[in-house]
Amino acid sequence: MATRTTRTLAVAVLPLLAMATVSCSSEKGEGGTASVPQLAQEVCDSSLSPAARKDFEKLFAGRKVEEASYSSNLTKVADELKQAKSDDVEACGVVLSDTTDRGMTIRFGWAYGLVSPSDTSETAFFSVGDQAYSDGRNAYTLVKCSASIPNLNPDEEHYLLARLNGPDSELPLAERQKLQVSLLYPVLRKTAGIVGCKEAADLPDSPSLSTTRAPQ
Repeated sequence: MATRTTRTLAVAVLPLLAMATVSCSSEKGEGGTASVPQLAQEVCDSSLSPAARKDFEKLFAGRKVEEASYSSNLTKVADELKQAKSDDVEACGVVLSDTTDRGMTIRFGWAYGLVSPSDTSETAFFSVGDQAYSDGRNAYTLVKCSASIPNLNPDEEHYLLARLNGPDSELPLAERQKLQVSLLYPVLRKTAGIVGCKEAADLPDSPSLSTTRAPQ
């Protein structure tokens, strides 16, 4: 993990254009639901790696799932990120049909520097990109991006930030944390490449899911 001064999330994340609602294009089963393995293949513009698909199946095992209506292809997400004008960009999500649980959402944003979790007591850090951590409910990954983004300050290095929210799960905390980072990483890797981050070419196919100590 790169050693850089961290900043609070409220300060670090820059405004971005919000994504317009987009209907999911993939075919689903009766009632809009899909099998967990089927959705693992399709979700987030089919960006999940084989390992991440297995982790998706583990996280959502036994659940009735469907892709969220706002899910969009990552090329459109990258186009929104290149404009960098509003709060954040919703890339993809999963709706759980059998519960009121909010399911899973992945969003993208920009940051001038690394970010700090509000509470580190149950937060696990990982050697993924420039920064990655999860508290079991939310996971964040960041990678430095040298792409020229007109609305970002050219004198400050900027980071592409991906955030995953949810879902509820009875799996142990440490396992949920690893599963979340495993799912988030390939979506970030593919999106970074489409945005034009030169650093994306140096990102490995699979993330290191061994935990590290919190940065000082």
